[in-house]
Amino acid sequence: MRRFPIAAIVAILAFAPLAFAQTKAGSSAAVVEQLKKFDHDWLDAEKRLDVAYCEKHFADSYVLVFPNGQAYTKKEWLDILRGPDHPTITFLDPEDIQVHLHGNVAILTDHTTLKGHDSKGNSMDGEFNVFRVVIKQNGQWRATGVVMNAIAAKK
Repeated sequence: MRRFPIAAIVAILAFAPLAFAQTKAGSSAAVVEQLKKFDHDWLDAEKRLDVAYCEKHFADSYVLVFPNGQAYTKKEWLDILRGPDHPTITFLDPEDIQVHLHGNVAILTDHTTLKGHDSKGNSMDGEFNVFRVVIKQNGQWRATGVVMNAIAAKK
């Protein structure tokens, strides 16, 4: 019976945490990319008025807060999107998406450019810093909160 050198065992144990850290970082990177894609998909669905997508991917706890302080629950926002007084969005693009993972909760921050108008024709054009919260429920990421802050016009 051959004995495994103690130095080899020590080396394996010393480098094992690095191997696990790389695996975890790799899987975290995949989740970050998945959440960035979800951010784009979710906004594209709102732009297209795809209420079915939003219904499926918004948690029951979903709350949307606009820059003027107006807040909508999931039901209220989906009723607006499916109703005759829905906004018309011609451009909606999140950029510089930052993802902060905390277990089954992720906080996404981004810079979103919006072009469109409300049902009365009032412009909704602007640039916003947006704070989004998503939660993982039953293996799926779901949107649960959004706060939009208008960026002051550049002079």
